[in-house]
Amino acid sequence: MRIGIAGAGTAGLATAWLLDPCHETVVLEGRGDLGGNARTVQVRVGDRALCLDLGVHEVSDQFPLWSRLVRSVGLGPDPLLSVPASRTLQHPGGTRPYLVGPHTPDADRDREVVLGPAWEALGRLGREASRWEEEDLGGEVTVAEAGDWSTLADGMENDVVHALPASVFGCGTHDVAGLAARGVGGFFAAPQPSPSEAAPMQSLKGGTQELARALAGRLSAAEVHLRAPLHRLEAHGDRFAMVEASGRRHLVDAVVLAVPAYAAAAALQSLAGCTGLRAALGAFTYQELVYAAHLDPFGMPEDRRHWSTTNVTVHDGWSESTTWYGPGHHAEVFVSQVTHRGTPRHEVARAAFHAPLPTPAAHRARRRLAERREEGLYFAGAYTRALDSQEDAVASAVDVARALAPESPRLAQLTNS
Repeated sequence: MRIGIAGAGTAGLATAWLLDPCHETVVLEGRGDLGGNARTVQVRVGDRALCLDLGVHEVSDQFPLWSRLVRSVGLGPDPLLSVPASRTLQHPGGTRPYLVGPHTPDADRDREVVLGPAWEALGRLGREASRWEEEDLGGEVTVAEAGDWSTLADGMENDVVHALPASVFGCGTHDVAGLAARGVGGFFAAPQPSPSEAAPMQSLKGGTQELARALAGRLSAAEVHLRAPLHRLEAHGDRFAMVEASGRRHLVDAVVLAVPAYAAAAALQSLAGCTGLRAALGAFTYQELVYAAHLDPFGMPEDRRHWSTTNVTVHDGWSESTTWYGPGHHAEVFVSQVTHRGTPRHEVARAAFHAPLPTPAAHRARRRLAERREEGLYFAGAYTRALDSQEDAVASAVDVARALAPESPRLAQLTNS
């Protein structure tokens, strides 16, 4: 068959890679580059060129599908860079952060670790999130309904329980209480954190966009068209015509919409019988996130002893992070969320994204998409799964491949290793 795929992010390209041994594919991407929410920029610092991620930057070797995919496309025997997942939480203008978590024993000789009530709240969030997963909490239950935060010290519900998810999803801290607990908890489920050393987190040494480029480079039966956004789908007998914004048409036997929900809904406007699908896709809410890479310590605590890998500033009903690349790259380079605050003095790159919010309405919409009966239409992307993560993006591609190419050797390689 000839399969059309809209979107060249992780989900779309992983789908094309899985189908490649069995079917021809044509991939349409509206941007001029691959990767979707994986955006890697190269920044020169002195005589060094560093790869920084403006969008997706934290991955995990605990993501089994994603890890197997990285190995399968040959990114090298040791493609991951491990850095301590240390955190600082602060209010702007404060003389001292209210949380400075442990970093590494060596680094903490020169740091001032600040624990107290915020540390207790962080541990509570991790334990509650773990319980939500263990009990398979339903997607309709909100953060406010799922946990009892009343025993936390004053301010800690907003400054920790709400602030950390708000910095991930780009919503206001006041919005977090209404988010689906399972969609939030997947990012924070953890046992009681250690007061002496931060747990590790990983990133691809060459940046997360490296995976997208490797996937595209290993396609043998595919056409990949950049700057070719899908404008609409049309029925063409028992096939589909994928019509680009330019008017160019591609006839295919099936379509995989690996684009955000709002873009998928727009593509279905001209296709009869898709009213229910469009309604389900319209139930997903997206929040804009703007990231900037910079060489000045914008967003960092004034006192260097309080610096962590992730530094979250809670301000004016928002919560925005600054990632310090020093622990992994040994350089004064930073990436900050700047959606609702000022601009770094020495900015070198910027990008905007739309992140789906894990709301109860989104959970209901995912369920409707899973129950759809439209022949030949498939959906991929992290928004179709419980978490907006790279692991779930790959998992969504696996779901599509199981339907379209269950005999694919790459599918067996990814799911049975």
